[in-house]
Amino acid sequence: MEMPESLLLCYYGNPAKLNMSWSYDNPGRRFFGCKKFGNRFRKPCRFFSWFDPPLTPRSRVVLLRLLKKVRTLEDARKRERRTWFFVLVIVTVLLFFKP
Repeated sequence: MEMPESLLLCYYGNPAKLNMSWSYDNPGRRFFGCKKFGNRFRKPCRFFSWFDPPLTPRSRVVLLRLLKKVRTLEDARKRERRTWFFVLVIVTVLLFFKP
């Protein structure tokens, strides 16, 4: 889907920002929202408009499974990096602190 030619304006008259939802109900679905949304303003702008059409049930299932797999791999990568760092520290200590 291509970007719209005319920009959407929020309730304050500012150009709306294109964001992506990663919620359970709408994974990967893009929407327009105000830049001030959630920025602790006294009266935050609540402008919201979907850019992408709703996902099919099959697309939603596939996206959620892929997200779960990516998160699992990212967690495994973090654990591996910590392990290698720990090994590096031990080897360094053993090499430089000989009695």
